[in-house]
Amino acid sequence: MPDTDADMTRLATTRPKPKKTAKHTPAGQFQLLWEKIEKQKTRLAGQEKRVRKIVDRFNAEILPLEREHARSQYQLVERLLTFLSRKSLTRWQRDELCDWIHDELGVLSSNPFAAPELDRTGLLVRFESLIKQHYPQPDTPPLTESEREQIRSDVYQELGLELDDEDIDLFMHSPADFLQQMMAKMQEGDEDWLEEDEEEEADDIFGPDETDGQAAGKALIHRLYKQLAKRLHPDLEQDKTQKAIKHEQMQQLLAARQENDIHTLLELHRQHFDSATLEQLGQQDLDGINELLRRQLRQLEEQYEAVFTDNGLESTIWNRFRHLGSTSSDRQFADHTKELKADIRHNNKLLKQLTTLKDVQQLLQEDRALGY
Repeated sequence: MPDTDADMTRLATTRPKPKKTAKHTPAGQFQLLWEKIEKQKTRLAGQEKRVRKIVDRFNAEILPLEREHARSQYQLVERLLTFLSRKSLTRWQRDELCDWIHDELGVLSSNPFAAPELDRTGLLVRFESLIKQHYPQPDTPPLTESEREQIRSDVYQELGLELDDEDIDLFMHSPADFLQQMMAKMQEGDEDWLEEDEEEEADDIFGPDETDGQAAGKALIHRLYKQLAKRLHPDLEQDKTQKAIKHEQMQQLLAARQENDIHTLLELHRQHFDSATLEQLGQQDLDGINELLRRQLRQLEEQYEAVFTDNGLESTIWNRFRHLGSTSSDRQFADHTKELKADIRHNNKLLKQLTTLKDVQQLLQEDRALGY
């Protein structure tokens, strides 16, 4: 009888292993990543075009109204503050006036489109001073260490800032000064935080130590850059038109090297050299390039998503007015314009109406009668 077990063993050991599909090879990975990056760049360019269209329209149609609205609200708060210290105000009138000013200041302080010359912090400090004058606070016992730790924890979670004891004391006794100081700290720390984030991002993608392939990829970037810099340097060009073109391309090249944009470097190389760059690459070069392409693809994807989550002005505008159809977007612009104009008219009406303390008292009385 045939040895069935031996036959099965022999078949298992002699059966040819399936070949790797092209997409699993380094060259296949390169092609796949290249196509994905090109698609993502096209997608990102389309998004940037749509965002720019909305932002440009906002700047032309809405921004002047936003600033006019903030200015009228600022003037109204200034006017109301002049009446807050009047002795003839009754207690309930002063309370109502304080609440009114507090609400107006809250909206004004959070308006991202107010003109820079409006000293909103100054108004807040002035209001705080009047509050202390007319509503003296009893001496409070010193904070316990656990209370200080809780404040530190809350501020760190909300703002990402670490407070010392002096910061906490300022927070307790003068919130306006504390806010101003914290804003200055955040602005000063932006660049440091950005560098830390970039380092952490690099560690997430590459790990703290580079592999040989990654080092080879960066070495190739340097090599491609040197070759292209010799070809594109504008000082070597005599023709003025070509000189301008090469100057622009040189700027593109410098940015690509700084950002490790291997996709752009390879594309420029293909444009300006006859050699087939990919065919000349060794295994180590290709592995390193693929790592750089993966990182670049991730950065492009994050850049696309950032417009929906970023707190910058352009993202704020985009998320406020973006819609699937132009008709819906037009409606959003029209409705917001209508609301701003109505608020501006209301503020200007109050500025004309409230010129004396008697005017303020009468309006407060009317609002109280209506249950406001």
